[in-house]
Amino acid sequence: MKRIVTALVFALVLATSSAPARAGASSTDPEVSKALTGVAVKTKLIERLGADGLRIHVQMNGTTAVLTGQVEKKESQELAKEVALSVADVKNVDNRLTQNPAKETSASKDLELEIRDGILETKVKNILLTEVGTNAMKIEVEATNGVVSLRGTVPSADIARAAVDRSKGISGVKKVVNLLKSRA
Repeated sequence: MKRIVTALVFALVLATSSAPARAGASSTDPEVSKALTGVAVKTKLIERLGADGLRIHVQMNGTTAVLTGQVEKKESQELAKEVALSVADVKNVDNRLTQNPAKETSASKDLELEIRDGILETKVKNILLTEVGTNAMKIEVEATNGVVSLRGTVPSADIARAAVDRSKGISGVKKVVNLLKSRA
């Protein structure tokens, strides 16, 4: 099981570090830069904390990472702050995590699927941020068993098509469900 998690985390790190950046997206748009920092924090949390990292929500408030959610392990609750601080551009952490020990341990297959879906969501969010810029922040991404759902409202049908097309091109995506609405 540990080898599977390690392999999945390695795939996540490769996918997010080698994603092609849209020309000037992160350097000229502070909102995109802030969102990319949030994705980087989420990536590191999954890498270091495994399934507990999946349960942590990251919101960037300037250079402060706000961490919310429930983790199973006390160690994860404490380590999350240090993990977030290890990401460039994160200067402070508001750790609002609570501990909620699991009553039953997850089956290894379920855990593996949960981690894969978390990795896939992170890959899609990263690509959308680098490819469609601030419009990606209006898109909610959910992955279940390799099926990616995109929800939200974007300015145009062209942006919705671009988001779907970029998502389809990501390794591990079996199908994209387009639930995006366009204002135009």
